[in-house]
Amino acid sequence: MIPSSPRRTWIFLLVSSLAFYGPGLFAPAAWDKNATYLLLYNLYQGTLVMAWFWYGPAICRALVVKKVVVGPLRQAVDWALSELHKSKGHVQLAEIPVILAEYSAPFIVTAGLLPGQSQVFISSALAEQLGINGLRFLLARALVHSRLAQRLAALLPVLVLTVAFPDTPWDAMTWLGSAGFLVCWLAIHWFFELRADRQAAQALGLGAEEGLREVLVANASPVGWLSLQPPIRWRLHMVAVTCSH
Repeated sequence: MIPSSPRRTWIFLLVSSLAFYGPGLFAPAAWDKNATYLLLYNLYQGTLVMAWFWYGPAICRALVVKKVVVGPLRQAVDWALSELHKSKGHVQLAEIPVILAEYSAPFIVTAGLLPGQSQVFISSALAEQLGINGLRFLLARALVHSRLAQRLAALLPVLVLTVAFPDTPWDAMTWLGSAGFLVCWLAIHWFFELRADRQAAQALGLGAEEGLREVLVANASPVGWLSLQPPIRWRLHMVAVTCSH
């Protein structure tokens, strides 16, 4: 989900909440102990997660209030993309649509289930804070995130968390299991984020370290310690090592 107008955001939250929780709220209480119903309900929720990923680009397009299609900022994004696709680096990047949205807060999202139907959404506030290397590095990472392995790394944990854990009141073992799952998920998430940094550096080549530093400054937050990204020093080390080879 990307930032949008309050009206569109509330509509999205309402519709998605009704779609996800509606059947459980309106079903008779006796069905909660019916094995067939629980199986069908889990399959429904899993299918809904898959649909959200599949229709992610369409949902993001609907949430975008205004697209930037002309002007210096759009030209800078298009130039950065053309340079990345012409690059003779070790990693060839996907050629997927990049939507530049006019928005006052920084964000970038790669949406989609499969590489061929993924799209990238970046805000004007983030793009205009970056120099040439920062914009190229950020877009390279976003394009790397459209690869199948990256899409599965985004989808599968959500799917498992949705289907495998019960909606009924949790006991101590369920809490321990969920905590263990979240620790494993964070480790896998960090692995793929660091891999995206490495592949973006391979695609970018010269200027990758400077580009990452620009991105880190642009995304700096007073509550950055709450970020799910790997530690900054790990990311800088990964790009430095990649560029040194």
